[in-house]
Amino acid sequence: MAASNTIHTFWLMQCGETTWAREGRLRGHTDLPMSNSGRSAVNADIVRLSGSSITTIHHPGDEAASEAALLVSEATGAKAKKVDDLADPDLGLLEGLTEQMFSDRYSKRFKAWREDLMALNPPDGENLSDARERLFTAMAKILKKSKNNEILFLLHPLAMGMCLCWLTNRPPDEFWTVMSEHSRLERYAMTADQLVQMVEAAQQAIQEAG
Repeated sequence: MAASNTIHTFWLMQCGETTWAREGRLRGHTDLPMSNSGRSAVNADIVRLSGSSITTIHHPGDEAASEAALLVSEATGAKAKKVDDLADPDLGLLEGLTEQMFSDRYSKRFKAWREDLMALNPPDGENLSDARERLFTAMAKILKKSKNNEILFLLHPLAMGMCLCWLTNRPPDEFWTVMSEHSRLERYAMTADQLVQMVEAAQQAIQEAG
């Protein structure tokens, strides 16, 4: 019973925008560098981390996230660790499209993108509900192993939004609203029981959709 009361403290930090984001193009798994403005945003967030007790930075393995993790590591002394399952969903044929191109080519899928993101199944890509279950499972495993250490998850926007919706008890159809309401860097705490609930909720959503 004691384990269920363990408090796991962590930070969520959004990776600096990529060069595609600057151009208004969708990015899922595509490996891209950060833009100059993305790098500036990360450096601004690092200032806010001053005095924190972060021991490890967990990040996806793409170029932008790896660079951002290195910047945080150099500033805080925390160890950077690549975790592929923290990556944003693979958007398949949607990768690289602007929203206008997305709307023109896949109108029904675009409606899901704007109104019910977890229902989106990108052509030749990863279903977003599956991606959320992958993400939450990876985070829960990392947090369980972290014990009392404070850690940081460095995430791209889609993964960040999925986490924020869960942590703030907001439904997936409010994804874009939630993203607009929250900052790029936030600190949270969860019990072990809540970690289990997070994964189970994601798994149940997949079963219900199926």
